[in-house]
Amino acid sequence: MRLKRLAGSLPALFLCSSGAAAFLPSRPLGVSHIHDIPSHLPQIKRLPAAPLNLKKGGTKKKKVKSNMITVNKLAYRNYEVLETWEAGISLVGTEVKSIRDGKLNIRDGFVKANKNGRSCTLMNIHIGKHSSAGEFFQHEETRPRDLLLHKQESKKLLAKTERVPGMTIVPLKAYWSEQNKVKFEIGLCRGKNQRDKRSDIMEREGKRETSRMLKNFNM
Repeated sequence: MRLKRLAGSLPALFLCSSGAAAFLPSRPLGVSHIHDIPSHLPQIKRLPAAPLNLKKGGTKKKKVKSNMITVNKLAYRNYEVLETWEAGISLVGTEVKSIRDGKLNIRDGFVKANKNGRSCTLMNIHIGKHSSAGEFFQHEETRPRDLLLHKQESKKLLAKTERVPGMTIVPLKAYWSEQNKVKFEIGLCRGKNQRDKRSDIMEREGKRETSRMLKNFNM
């Protein structure tokens, strides 16, 4: 295609041999406004601006960080919880770091009240070894760990487990306190028989069906 350069004050304007514009700057030299272009030049139509896809403003909602570490669902299924207490626990540094990494398992744990009635010990819970600690600084995974309870609470737990047969103390939950310390919720529990388990299942299914019907009715 043969191009011809126009002489004059518009050195940047090129027209094809057919007269159609091939290249034109946004504002030619010597022209202060688009309407000041001479009439013998082809009229220029300004294209509409493309819409800008701008994101809507606003701040993102921050997710509420839960302080719950783990829940012993097996205890709620096999035992009837009669009374609960909050207790601290004595841990070493690698155990706390492993708990932060999610290596705590309280499924098979239980609480043993000492015979002197002054303290209680958490038995058979599993805290995995810390990945970046040396073998010398590692902890034993299932070692007995002392619970931090008042002397009166320990005596009360000892009396209730010794006097009433079939009673046991089970860890129910583990969570972080407001002071960023590991706390346990322990419960005085009584074992369920097969009939109690079936009644609990029927009650749970009934509540679930009722909530489902209410949800569909509201829709």
